[in-house]
Amino acid sequence: MKIGILTADSNGCFPVPASKGGAVSTLIESLVQENSEKGLVELTIFSYYDETAYKESKKYSNVNFIWVKVPKYIKRLDNLFYKIVKQRSAVKAISYKSIFSLLYYIKYVSKYLKKNQFDKLILENNIPIAWIIQLSHYSGQYYYHLHNVPRINAKCKKVFDNCAGYLCVSKYVAHQIESKDNPIGPIGLEKTKVVYNAIDTDLFKPYSLDHKKTIRHQINNKYSISPNDKIILFTGRISKEKGLDVLLDALIKVKVDNYKLLIVGSIMHGANEKSDYVDLVKHKAHEISPHVLFTGYIAHDKLADYYNVADVTILPSTWEEPAGLTMVEALSCGTKVITTNSGGIPEYVQHYAVVLNKAENLKDKLSHAIDASLINDTLVDRYETYYYIKTNFSTQKYLERVVKQLE
Repeated sequence: MKIGILTADSNGCFPVPASKGGAVSTLIESLVQENSEKGLVELTIFSYYDETAYKESKKYSNVNFIWVKVPKYIKRLDNLFYKIVKQRSAVKAISYKSIFSLLYYIKYVSKYLKKNQFDKLILENNIPIAWIIQLSHYSGQYYYHLHNVPRINAKCKKVFDNCAGYLCVSKYVAHQIESKDNPIGPIGLEKTKVVYNAIDTDLFKPYSLDHKKTIRHQINNKYSISPNDKIILFTGRISKEKGLDVLLDALIKVKVDNYKLLIVGSIMHGANEKSDYVDLVKHKAHEISPHVLFTGYIAHDKLADYYNVADVTILPSTWEEPAGLTMVEALSCGTKVITTNSGGIPEYVQHYAVVLNKAENLKDKLSHAIDASLINDTLVDRYETYYYIKTNFSTQKYLERVVKQLE
């Protein structure tokens, strides 16, 4: 089976391999790695060109990379437009960080597809890349892999109507596009397939007690944390929908006093732009200082250290989270997890996490749950949760699960 994967974004030109990070790029690289090892399909990746990614791609076999090299003048246009939008809203500007590069990608790949066909073509998440199908008059089977609920149809409704199928990261996303109220809907039930996201369970796993002690000692020294302090971990974008402000309000009410909250993350993908929400978070954090520590961006391959030393990981998401891999990564490391009944989160964590109803008194519920978690020293069965995650969400068989839904 010949499979082509189109991956492009407008918030930074994240390539595959994921040399610049990015959740979707990281997931696609896991498909690349699995196919390199197993040779399941003839796989072609259409990626933005990045020198580091290009060099890293050489380690993969059984994969063909089509590199889209964006001209310098296009990048200069991106920078100029980004600066203009940023003056109005730093957070909104991130979504337009590489808008002209995206348009160049669409034009480049459209020309390629006028002359080339695949058995299955997968469009990764970004709704505007539907224009590739429209401009190329592509006649083969194509699928959309939706990591979020679509909010627009990019004036390509016919493209979505003719889509062979939709790979959705949760039942929640699938149900949303089945509605006639969704911009690409209504999508028939027979066209929606659920393919849960995946994590690297060789990276995210429970450490041995000795290794855990060593890492905890290193983190204690790095952030001046007492050995007796409980570590509460928040990891993810510092954005309103992730509920960090709610967590900070809840911590004012907790009874346990010997804790440190480690906030691991920035506005988006390593960016450090300021925003009103970040200012609000810093103000609330100051109210419970010195309990709160901002680590800034931490590389993805270092996150397992933080999950393993945390006494509890919390993501009080206040929006309808399509999937929520933070909780999956934490559970895979054997960490206690507190989260909310948002979007697809319950599908992923099942009964292995404390899931709170975000609609009613979330701050109070969260403070009670934190106290219960920190006061009760009963450890979760780290290897039971790891086995659950590895069985259902490992990248080791991610491509197999995708191919099964395409057959």
